[in-house]
Amino acid sequence: DDPLTPRWQLGPRYAAKQFARHGAASGVAAGSLWPSREQLRELEAEEREWFPSLTTMQESLRVQQLAEEQKRQAREQLIAERMAKMPQMIENWRRQQQERREKEQADKERRARLQAEAQERLGYHVDPRSARFQELLQDLEKQQRKRLKEEKQRQKKEARAAALAAAAAQDSE
Repeated sequence: DDPLTPRWQLGPRYAAKQFARHGAASGVAAGSLWPSREQLRELEAEEREWFPSLTTMQESLRVQQLAEEQKRQAREQLIAERMAKMPQMIENWRRQQQERREKEQADKERRARLQAEAQERLGYHVDPRSARFQELLQDLEKQQRKRLKEEKQRQKKEARAAALAAAAAQDSE
C-alpha cells in the first residue's frame, strides 16, 4: 500500500516470514499462505518431473542394468571372436614379416650382384651413388628384363609345341 515499501516486502515470502515470526499479530491471513490450486498443480507436476516415484526409478535402473549387461556380453563376444582369430592373424603377420625379410635379402643380393657386374664391366670400384653407376645399373636392369621376356616367350613356344604334339598324338590314335 505504501509507495515507499520495498518490493521484496510485498511478496508472499515476506508475508510468510512475518507470520512465522509474529503469528496472528502480524496481520497476515493464514489462508493466504497456502498455495492456490493452480500453484499446487504446478508444484505436483514439477515434483513428478524432478522426483520420480520409486517404481519408476527401479524400472529405469533395471532397464539401465539390462542395457549395460547386453553391452558387456556383446563386448565379451567380440573379444572371444577376435581371440579365436588371433593365432591365424599371428601366423599371417609372421609370414608377412618373413616375406618382407626375404624380399629385402633378395634385393640386397641383387644390388650386390649388379654392383659386382658393374665393377667387372668398368674395371674399377664404382661408388653405388655415382651417376655413372646409376646409368649402368639401369642398363643392366633393362638387359635383365629383356632376357626374362625372351625366356618367357621361349617357354610359351615350347608349351605350344608340346600342346600341338600332344594334340597330334591324340588325333593319330
